[in-house]
Amino acid sequence: MCGGVARAQSRRAEPSAAPSPEMRPGAAGRVARAQVPRWSEDDTQFFLHGSMSAEFVPERVLTAFRATYPDLFPREGFSAFGLIEPLPAAADRGPELPIGVTRREVPHLAGLTSLGINCAACHVGEVSTRESGALRILGVTSHFDVEAFLGAVIAATYRTADPENMHHFLAQYSAAADGDGDIASLVDKEWERQSTEIKAALAADPFGAEGVAAGELHALSPDDLRLDRKMLAGHAKLAPTVRGLLKLFHNMRTALHAPDRPPESLPPASGPGRNNAFGLLSAALFGVPTIYAPVKYGLVWNLDQRTWVHWDGNTRAPIIRNLAAALGLGAPLIGKRGQLDFALVDRHTRLSELIRAPRYPFAIDHALAERGERHYQARC
Repeated sequence: MCGGVARAQSRRAEPSAAPSPEMRPGAAGRVARAQVPRWSEDDTQFFLHGSMSAEFVPERVLTAFRATYPDLFPREGFSAFGLIEPLPAAADRGPELPIGVTRREVPHLAGLTSLGINCAACHVGEVSTRESGALRILGVTSHFDVEAFLGAVIAATYRTADPENMHHFLAQYSAAADGDGDIASLVDKEWERQSTEIKAALAADPFGAEGVAAGELHALSPDDLRLDRKMLAGHAKLAPTVRGLLKLFHNMRTALHAPDRPPESLPPASGPGRNNAFGLLSAALFGVPTIYAPVKYGLVWNLDQRTWVHWDGNTRAPIIRNLAAALGLGAPLIGKRGQLDFALVDRHTRLSELIRAPRYPFAIDHALAERGERHYQARC
């Protein structure tokens, strides 16, 4: 989504008798240095996990959503949406994020540590063979289903306006912070004691849109969303926390250009590795719908040698394309004012222009290659 190209170069990959050293199984998960000879290690980590101001869901909220709605968030976790999970070998550095997932504290999400996606989610791929194991390649089309991931989060915000769902969500939300499953029993007791007030709060403003103009954001603080053992043990009122969560969900939807009420119909699903990025951005940012036409995420190789970006070559400035991507993926746009860090998006743009096409990493069967070439010339 963050740098699709207009046309592919008509150049054959260099033949290779064996996998190059940086692509061998022992290096699985590390990027091919030959693709990015001018990157530092910090550049690599930034491209894989650096923010582009598009964090859209607090980590604690996503954890609770996943536990509350297993039909929206399959047990496999991020990999169910086509994201590449971190390698076990990286565990000594603490909890790792999937490729292309970012983590940052976001003001409009109450300053909570929140997750988002960046260019790598759509432009880093993994291929596996019995002989060579898993290989990770920069700039290739990934299998990430971005619409399914964002759609699951948005659908979860709608569902949690229902009292029964809110009850289950609060139990998981408190457990996500406390790390103790027993805290759910405290939530149950307080829900039973305060259910009348909580249900009244949900009925009064189920989508958290009261008190703010359409397209605007609520000002929220961590205290508005606090729910912990001390609070529950002290029989603190839960209705204010529920109202804060509804306002948070409004902010999340607004930043993702989703309506506060569930739409009556949805466009057809694009599927893994495909998206109608320009059409969705046009509809969300400018109110101008286009014909629905999802395409594969573009190849991000040798961009500094190209004049046009996007699959149909409609944009000459990559930074403009990537700023639009950040705004479409969760950086708020309030009226004509975007809330994003230009330097972060610019760094992603400059790094993506330095990615080179990969050298084919496997041994080539030249007889099959010649057959394929004849077939291609005759029929393609």
